[in-house]
Amino acid sequence: MTDVEPGGSTAATVDREAVRAELESTRTAYHELLNSLSDEDWSKKSANPAGNVRQLMWHLGWAGGFTASGVEACRKGTGTNPPNWIADIANTWITRIGSRGAKRQSLGEKYDAAHQKVLASLEGVQDDEWQKGARVFNREMTIEKTFRDMSEHFKEHEADIKKGLGRN
Repeated sequence: MTDVEPGGSTAATVDREAVRAELESTRTAYHELLNSLSDEDWSKKSANPAGNVRQLMWHLGWAGGFTASGVEACRKGTGTNPPNWIADIANTWITRIGSRGAKRQSLGEKYDAAHQKVLASLEGVQDDEWQKGARVFNREMTIEKTFRDMSEHFKEHEADIKKGLGRN
């Protein structure tokens, strides 16, 4: 993989504080969504056929826990790449089993713990590392994209949840 992605930033143009602000904004949006959910909303279907509202909220906290390892994979130039059909099945089942009994407080804590690890990882990125990359879960990623992907992932599932609840 090259050190500069097409259409991406160069190491000199990545603004660490902008990345941090994006992560903080996403954390705030996660908690706003979490706090907006009623007890009845938890078991409602989302627009994503792989999970209901509780499962997707759990999935977001769980997935955030892998961001730091994604950064390390990009730093080393090698990532985990199981076949998509295996990764998709595993993701669905881990989410369904892991989210059983999840409560608002435990989900907030899970997300916040992942968020703290992500911020610590962000602090460790050297200025010349932002565009280091690897293929991770069958996607071409860079260190910068790995951080920014947290916000995109949240937006994707926030839309699934809101659509399922009729909150478009």
